[in-house]
Amino acid sequence: ILIEKFYDYVKISNELRDYDFKKNLDAKIALCEAAEKLKEEKQLNVAFQKLQTLHAEWRELGPVSREHREEIWNRFKEASDIINKQHAVFYQSKKEEEVENLKKKTALCEQVEAIDLAKISSYKEWEKVTEKVLDIQAEWKKIGFAPKKQNQAIYNEYRELCEAFFKAKTAFYKGMRDEFSENLKKKRELI
Repeated sequence: ILIEKFYDYVKISNELRDYDFKKNLDAKIALCEAAEKLKEEKQLNVAFQKLQTLHAEWRELGPVSREHREEIWNRFKEASDIINKQHAVFYQSKKEEEVENLKKKTALCEQVEAIDLAKISSYKEWEKVTEKVLDIQAEWKKIGFAPKKQNQAIYNEYRELCEAFFKAKTAFYKGMRDEFSENLKKKRELI
């Protein structure tokens, strides 16, 4: 009788294990299909985040039968690799773009720095150079971010250069107003 019970339990255990394997296989097939659909997602970050969720769900699921383990894992891994590769390519191109943006911003800073403020001596020259600086500022706004580590530093350099230019312009105009006031005062004395 005990032997019969033992074999009954073994049979039940095997049936439950087989049922678990089938249920896990169905769930993993669904995860594979979901991962394969992610390549159609337009936003790479959304696809990547969803893939991370699918991986977490995969780890929580139980095993499948030995005959399906490698096959189902390879299917899921292939779908994951496609999304991971797209994600890596996107961020690599983004890094390259940021490096290019840094070069452009550095060139703009050099243009502002190259302006010899001591040589500007008339209103017309100041207006011409001011227009050039404003064009540089407009161009700066069109350029995207530089790499995170250098972005704030290049912005600070840019701000300092622009502020120095506009302070010099203000000082020139103030000096001219003072000179005009002095001239007006002298003319009145002559009258």
